[in-house]
Amino acid sequence: MADNTELLTQIRDFMQTMAEKPIESEAIYVPEAMQNPNKFAQGCLWIGFSCMAISSCYFLYKAQQSHNRSIEMITFFITAIATIAYLVMATFSGVEDNHTRQPFYYARYIDWLFTTPLMVWDLMLLSGEDSMQIFTTVGLDVLMIVCGIVACLLEKHLVRWVFFVLGCLAFYGMCRDLLSTVGKGGAASKAHASAVYLTVISWTCYPIVWALCEGSDVVSVCVSALLYTVMDVTSKCVFGYIIVSNRAALESVYTAVKDVEN
Repeated sequence: MADNTELLTQIRDFMQTMAEKPIESEAIYVPEAMQNPNKFAQGCLWIGFSCMAISSCYFLYKAQQSHNRSIEMITFFITAIATIAYLVMATFSGVEDNHTRQPFYYARYIDWLFTTPLMVWDLMLLSGEDSMQIFTTVGLDVLMIVCGIVACLLEKHLVRWVFFVLGCLAFYGMCRDLLSTVGKGGAASKAHASAVYLTVISWTCYPIVWALCEGSDVVSVCVSALLYTVMDVTSKCVFGYIIVSNRAALESVYTAVKDVEN
């Protein structure tokens, strides 16, 4: 009986010692405080909103001048969706703390999830590609954006980089498909080639900026807002202007589509 009492006493003392000892293994990940955007970052977002809104009005105006305006309307919806996204971000909404110093603007990724497939669709229509090729290239684009969203939501940096690499692979496949269409647009080939090269070059900057901002947190939130705004305005507004302002190229595409349908 005495032996049992002594054993229980030893077990109790051991458990008490373990309970009082700090568990260092739990401190594997310490969340960092999210940086709050200042007036400069907010100003960049308001500029992005203004550029997208003005471009949307221009694209819609050009669409009303044509009885067949499918490409113009797609281009309009690209900047219209981006206008809403930038309005949300400029009012400090559409952002979540993902336990890193860089805020996760989910409104930006929702924008990309809708607008980038429309941009790819625009380019494919200009080149006269078949529906299956359009579906494949748009699918690669959606896969790329989804990988980016998952990478931002994850807190473990190693896993984030895995999804970043997967997104880059999808991006490579998409760029390869877009570049293969250069020269296939007939009368619209010049405008199409300019839009494709602008898209590939400007979109190549996105993974670089992501790696510097969300990936490694090398640059500040303010610089991140500036870089993303410049890239978005270039890849959407300038892209849309190249397409919509070339009326002769669009009419040639519409004529070719009508001939095929007949």
